[in-house]
Amino acid sequence: MTIYQTLKSTGLPCVFSHFRETDEVPTSPPYICYIGSGQDTDAADNTYRWRNNRFQVEYYFTEKSQANEAAIEDALLGQGFNYTKSEDVYIEEEGVFVIYYQV
Repeated sequence: MTIYQTLKSTGLPCVFSHFRETDEVPTSPPYICYIGSGQDTDAADNTYRWRNNRFQVEYYFTEKSQANEAAIEDALLGQGFNYTKSEDVYIEEEGVFVIYYQV
């Protein structure tokens, strides 16, 4: 399962990078945005032994929901994605909170 499919399985609106005019834009949070943040590799003998894509997952919300956070975390772990989780960060200009997951 891809990272998009995994995040979409939570039931929350999810998009790569940001919502565009052509996307079904949610009127308000909660929603998820994600973006690629590089790749880890291990190479030897002129070949890659493994590659692992990294992502930053951003969960935006106005009201704290441990159920939504658990859904995201369970979906990630259920598909073998390890993650680290930030604290709740308030974005004053937007009037929303965000949690960053480094996957």
